[in-house]
Amino acid sequence: MTEQTTPPPPQADAAGSRDPSDDAGRLDGASTGRLVLVLIALVAISEIVPLQNLMIGVAIPKIATGFPQAGAAVTWAGTIVGVVGGATVALVGKLGDVWGKKRVVALTTLLFLGGTLICALTDSWALFLTGRGIGALATGIIAVEYGLVRDLMPRRWIPICVAVLGTGFGLSAIAGPLIVGALTDHYSWRSIFWFVLVYTCAALILFLLVVPESPLRVRSRLDIPGALLFGAGVALPLVYLSQGTSWGWGTTSSLAYLIVGLAFLAAFLVWETRTEQPMMELRLLRAPKVLFLMLISLLATGVLSVISVAVPYMFQTPKAAVLNNELLAGVAAEAHTTVAAVAPLVHFHGDISYAAGFSILQMAVHVSIWTSVFAMIFGPVGGYLTRRIGTRLPLIIGLLAFVTATALWVEWHKTWQQQITIGVAFGLAYGFFFASAPNLLMDTVPAKRQGVSSGMFFVFGSIGTAISTALFTAIVAAHPYQMTITQPTGGTITKDIPQVYDNSAYSLVYLLLGVVPALIALGLALALRTGRTPARGGSAVEQ
Repeated sequence: MTEQTTPPPPQADAAGSRDPSDDAGRLDGASTGRLVLVLIALVAISEIVPLQNLMIGVAIPKIATGFPQAGAAVTWAGTIVGVVGGATVALVGKLGDVWGKKRVVALTTLLFLGGTLICALTDSWALFLTGRGIGALATGIIAVEYGLVRDLMPRRWIPICVAVLGTGFGLSAIAGPLIVGALTDHYSWRSIFWFVLVYTCAALILFLLVVPESPLRVRSRLDIPGALLFGAGVALPLVYLSQGTSWGWGTTSSLAYLIVGLAFLAAFLVWETRTEQPMMELRLLRAPKVLFLMLISLLATGVLSVISVAVPYMFQTPKAAVLNNELLAGVAAEAHTTVAAVAPLVHFHGDISYAAGFSILQMAVHVSIWTSVFAMIFGPVGGYLTRRIGTRLPLIIGLLAFVTATALWVEWHKTWQQQITIGVAFGLAYGFFFASAPNLLMDTVPAKRQGVSSGMFFVFGSIGTAISTALFTAIVAAHPYQMTITQPTGGTITKDIPQVYDNSAYSLVYLLLGVVPALIALGLALALRTGRTPARGGSAVEQ
């Protein structure tokens, strides 16, 4: 696996000139039709992880009914993808540089198929998370495919291809919510995984038939110990963050997760600085332009992820009147009496005026697809602007739009009309971010380090996803919707209503996990001194 099959490209010289061997295998003489077909195949296979993640994010409330023992920790169906993806995406990116990018995409897709099959069949929460973890190994596909775009596509195509690869053709973003809504309205949530299984097989076949292999290789070894240390170092503190509300933040057992996890992260940093072939080339982070981009990836991806979790929870919550009547009926049934008899004894605490009682399909039609449509429109626009004026300004505009959208949502998030109106700004943010940040990274590092640098970019993004979803769990769990029952003896019993949270929780989520990280990311983007010239598709390296 570590043997070199073709001579490695020499580094760019001090002036930043392009290495001619970077163009080996480039499809400069290909017809427009073939280039479009290659792009379609790349996007189709890159959609598998976002498609499944989006479907699961939308269907989390339904999946929770299948695993009642999970409780609020059902959000780990998404968090585990961030943990495993963060621990392995850099390895997958590096493996693409060593073994061949097309080959690695095919291998990780097969692993994804295996994980999806487990999730479709199991009734065990532990096995379900295992399947999600196996599938998360395919998170690195997008990092490898950025390398394929850089290696194969004509230079003039690269900036827009990167933007299209980041936002996709709309299957996961637009069709995904409609598909999951139609499936879950007529079948169980397991139908999501069967659909993804069939789609992935078709996408893999197209990819294998259409996309050529990149001839670029580098000599390297995989850093398995680093990946294990990093994975444990991220996972254990996230368990503490997500479960601290229910376990107690200061208990010895809770703090043990945090302390041991931080120790693993410290060991990871020591290991990475001493091993000859690290999982992440931490020396790249010595350059502020690279460090800032990685931190922006962490922060912006975290914002995107937490919004995708919060919105389904809000709009699929039954309306207050419906929910309260159901709860009263349950109390009456337990007491073997009538609803009228128990109603004076039951009181509800909390504001759920946001609750719409939407089915998944209704939520898709009213909310989800609109933000996705806006992102699909603004993604290519952002790619065009990066080619014309540079990557820095579109990145700043996108992050400013993140700040604007999440700040408005702090107060105005209770109706679908508010969601889609403000969603215009959020869609702009989504499209411009994925059009600009990967292009800026591509122009910052030489081709032979594209795999590891893209891997690091998505490692930071995966960490952002994991942290934001874990913090979301902690915030909403601390603000439950409650029911108090007065006993015949005069005492009271207060119960938290599972998966239903007070409106103040969502306002805090938008503020703390939306506005705050978006503002920090915007500050980092403003501090960048690169990306002021038109994107070059990696044709030279900024020094």
